[in-house]
Amino acid sequence: MLRKIVQIDEAKCDGCGLCIGSCAEGAIALVDGKARLVSDAYCDGLGACLGECPRDAIRVIEREADGFDEAAVSAHLEKLGRPLTAHPAAEPPLATVTAIGPRHAPEE
Repeated sequence: MLRKIVQIDEAKCDGCGLCIGSCAEGAIALVDGKARLVSDAYCDGLGACLGECPRDAIRVIEREADGFDEAAVSAHLEKLGRPLTAHPAAEPPLATVTAIGPRHAPEE
């Protein structure tokens, strides 16, 4: 299936590991001193890890990849001892504001 997924540039990656903690699904791990995508099925493609990389080594691309598998992610995180947490973008808004037009001063 064609979908959005992270790609890590091994040449740019310095192995700092900052991206690992920002990935709620545990899709990234350090392997031989470099960040690597553990499994396509673990990556939701939202790119929460992008802003954490000081080397700009991670980007979201569109390519053929296995679909995101929340059940596999949950089992993977359980093995790692980490809970599955929702991304802020996936959570519903706290409140809805509806505009009803300009405010008018009360008539005297």
